Amino acid sequence: MRDIKRLAREIAKARRSRPLILLYGGGSFGHPLARQYRLSGRALSRGAFFGLGKTSAAMRVLGEVLAGALMDEGIPIVPLQTSAFVKEERGRLIFTNLPIIKTILVKGGVPLLGGDGVIADGRRIEIASADRLAVTLARHFHSHKVFFATDVDGVYKTFPPKKEERPLRTITRKSLGAFSQTSAKGNARDVTGAMGGKLRALFALRACTVTIFNGLTPGALGEVLRDKQHGTRIEL
Repeated sequence: MRDIKRLAREIAKARRSRPLILLYGGGSFGHPLARQYRLSGRALSRGAFFGLGKTSAAMRVLGEVLAGALMDEGIPIVPLQTSAFVKEERGRLIFTNLPIIKTILVKGGVPLLGGDGVIADGRRIEIASADRLAVTLARHFHSHKVFFATDVDGVYKTFPPKKEERPLRTITRKSLGAFSQTSAKGNARDVTGAMGGKLRALFALRACTVTIFNGLTPGALGEVLRDKQHGTRIEL
């Protein structure tokens, strides 16, 4: 909770009046349940909906904690439930009510969404990770900057990184493919592909700079939001 409150303070100080969409991953709230109920690719059924309900409910709990901390810092957060207005069709995430997000942004609010299970092609459940949501929203709103706060210092040349190895400072689109493969092996508890999944999702972006940095480093988030270098910067 201490880190959540610190991150909320950093966002409040750095945000000023520019539009901002905040997304959060499942972590220890959503990933264990999604794995337990084998949600990814599971055909729709009573049992599948039970698992989806459990996972979505857990993500709402996390969202309420985050929203509370952010609103305590004066940020006009509007929590939104991903599974209620996002679906997947032929491998692509579809927002069924993007105008509501645009309205919130235009009027000065900050949408808050989390990774979640969604209905895919009307037949099964798939995972809409925060990474995929970020890419989809960045494309729609023509965002030129996307930030990923993680628990590592950036993207490394090898995975796991060698002792004393420092994260790469910059990655280009041309070299992104190689790093998405070397980072493919991740936390077995992560149902969304860990760092490799994050990097593969970025191929859909154009004319955008993505920064992957360590959100556990005090001050890093605030400085990244002020365009100071931290972690790895990916030029797409």
